[in-house]
Amino acid sequence: MTHKIEHKKTRILLADDHPLFRAGVKQALCEHDHFEIIAESENGNDALIKIKELSPDVAILDIRMPEKSGLKVLGNLSDDKHPTKVILLTMYKNSNYFYKAISLGVKGYVLKEVAVAEIANAINAVMNEETYVSSSLSKLLLEKEKSPDEIEKIVEAISSLTQMEREVLKLVAEWKSNAEIAKKLFISPRTAGNHRTNVSSKLNLHGNHGLIQFAIENKDLF
Repeated sequence: MTHKIEHKKTRILLADDHPLFRAGVKQALCEHDHFEIIAESENGNDALIKIKELSPDVAILDIRMPEKSGLKVLGNLSDDKHPTKVILLTMYKNSNYFYKAISLGVKGYVLKEVAVAEIANAINAVMNEETYVSSSLSKLLLEKEKSPDEIEKIVEAISSLTQMEREVLKLVAEWKSNAEIAKKLFISPRTAGNHRTNVSSKLNLHGNHGLIQFAIENKDLF
């Protein structure tokens, strides 16, 4: 007698204040047997309450919603070290929003114009401990041409880093948090944070998102 193997479904919360858009995303997700939408919200406050009550595997949040933005919900979850993985939906091809979201621990970043086509791939990626960003936005972030002199200066600066600091920089480019870097490199989160601070200092990077932006834009150089 053979037993059918039940595969665990990915439990999803979907939050967006536009019912028609939500319906489109929901329809795209319902085509996949391993996804289960356990809750929907039309504002950020309700989304945050439901995430804390239900602990979905993935929360798909519009970056701009009434009462509380997707970024603020993400920030709250990050402060609480909540295990739900967040994918943000955005209409804006804006690098500032993007780097802010990464600094708060977002795992996926999807443009709304391609959300129906890409959302399943985004969920699968974050559930496999990977990160996901819409390809059109990724190209926009990386399309800045660098002169040979600029590249030489960047490579020279990176060469001043220790091997451990380079490993940390590589993981920052993969959107890893201090806790995730610590786990990967068998160090404490505090030590990971110290390495990030040292790297920023050596590379003369400033601001909350400076290191993240540098790492993502120059990941082919280290």
